[in-house]
Amino acid sequence: MKFLYSDGLLDLLVKYKILTGKQRTFISLEKGKQRQKLLKKSAGTNQLDKNYPDLIDIIVSLNLKKGGTGDPVDEETIMRAVGLEFKMEFKKLDPLELEMDIVTKTIPKTFAISHLLLPFNIVDGVLEVAVYHPDSQTVLSDIEQANQVKTKPYISTKSEIKRILAEFFGFQTSISAAEDQMGMSQTGTSVDIGNLERYVKISAKDITQSDQHIKNAINHIFHYALDQRASDIHIEPKREICMIRFRIDGILHTIYKLPKVVHSALVSRIKFLSRLDIAEKRRPQDGRIKVGMSEKDIEIRVSTIPVSFGEKAVLRILDPDVIFQSVKQLGFSKRDFGIFNSFMHSPHGITLVTGPTGSGKSTTLYSALKTIATPEMNLVTIEDPVEMVHEEFNQIAVQPLINVTFSTILRNILRQDPDVIMIGEIRDNDTASHAVQAAMTGHLVFSTLHTNDAVSSIVRLRDLGLEPFLISSTLLGAMAQRLVKTICPDCSEPFTIEAELLYKMGFPVSGSDPVTLRRGVGCRECRGTGYKGRSGIFEIFPLSSKLKAMIAAGKNTEEMRQVAIREGMTTLREDAWRKVQQGVTTYEEALRVTAE
Repeated sequence: MKFLYSDGLLDLLVKYKILTGKQRTFISLEKGKQRQKLLKKSAGTNQLDKNYPDLIDIIVSLNLKKGGTGDPVDEETIMRAVGLEFKMEFKKLDPLELEMDIVTKTIPKTFAISHLLLPFNIVDGVLEVAVYHPDSQTVLSDIEQANQVKTKPYISTKSEIKRILAEFFGFQTSISAAEDQMGMSQTGTSVDIGNLERYVKISAKDITQSDQHIKNAINHIFHYALDQRASDIHIEPKREICMIRFRIDGILHTIYKLPKVVHSALVSRIKFLSRLDIAEKRRPQDGRIKVGMSEKDIEIRVSTIPVSFGEKAVLRILDPDVIFQSVKQLGFSKRDFGIFNSFMHSPHGITLVTGPTGSGKSTTLYSALKTIATPEMNLVTIEDPVEMVHEEFNQIAVQPLINVTFSTILRNILRQDPDVIMIGEIRDNDTASHAVQAAMTGHLVFSTLHTNDAVSSIVRLRDLGLEPFLISSTLLGAMAQRLVKTICPDCSEPFTIEAELLYKMGFPVSGSDPVTLRRGVGCRECRGTGYKGRSGIFEIFPLSSKLKAMIAAGKNTEEMRQVAIREGMTTLREDAWRKVQQGVTTYEEALRVTAE
């Protein structure tokens, strides 16, 4: 296992044109000094072990460019070259694809960490193992002998192997210890009153919310969810197991299948952190947790509800970097950004953001409020619940149980001398009337409505009992929005499609020549989906003098829509098509999101 410490590695990197001869000489001269720097830097950290630093650590720390001018020479680039030389396939490890039992129960923890290897799959009786050292034949032979199984080695990076070993073994240790503490070894059974089936094998012994193993497990789940860009964590009780799922880019992924016996302890810990009633298991509860992770505070909104096999918890992760974005980064076209900017800086009036749940309305409103917030301004929000606490806003939470509702707060809000008011949602006539009253008395009001498109918001306000002349005199405009999944930049490729086919789908395509678009093939970075991240599509409906007259006259939605389009309004389908043409998303995704 000395190859990664020898000058033979430098010769190999020159052979594959990753390093130049000049860079090789530079590394040979600097490696002793650089090793001492790295050892000094790592003193007191967990990196100080017998595997650190090797020649790869030294090369990466020198921040060299591939071939002298290209991309940075990173660990993956070096290990791919090592794999080519030793005829070993490179394996990019994705934690979401790994089975915890294979990783943690095939090879002892100390052996795996000492030799930097990670078993990740079994195919046709062959154990696939990610190794860091290409000359690991002796170690693999020991594994074959101990497990009576053939092995197939893959080359991988040290950082990925160490990170996954630490995470998986750490989490497994916590869960196993909690499982033991719950008395899984006992043969007796008892009834879980939260389970509608009334019968399941569990321990009668309960575990307190202060148990250290459960604390560690929950901390791991939170960190892992952030690392994987998850928006939601689902902790679901099943008949035999507890299932942990993450929603990433709108899609749910199964992460862990844990022993059912630890489920109630995990939920109790979450309820304790979010100040919910731990003893109440029959009624839905809502709470929130604020945790400091990755040098920033993350808000987690918690919802628990009783289901067939116990109590399910769903945690919505509210990352301030996502919620408070620059308005320019949300995905507006130049025309739409100009109009929305004029809404934000109007002295008074109402701006409505419409769309279904999960369409990004809260992100748009918070980003807009953050843009216009200044120390000279009193900005008040009324929310149900408060999504993300921000010190520049005065945020009021709706509490129906004590009659603190949108309408009751709005009756008193004008005495608080607000400049800008954000109402979480206009749901009834009282709330709508008070919002109009606030706008008429010189306040800028933002709110949301649940409608399918921007123009329909006029009909919705009429249905809530507002007089047409009040709508036309106070409404600045309405905006409908949706979220489309964006094409993964790592596996994006061009392809051609017939223009006639796109036209039949409803896209505004002119001409008959084939159209070149982009799509994601699927790779490790996007977990084979072809998509990574999301972007907004918008339909902005500003009220011109002609449209105000039409509203006051009680004209129907379709007539107003046609006038708005003639005045330049881009529909959701057209804005989605613009993003398809720009290579941001696919035509399939545009169709899915804008389907009528």
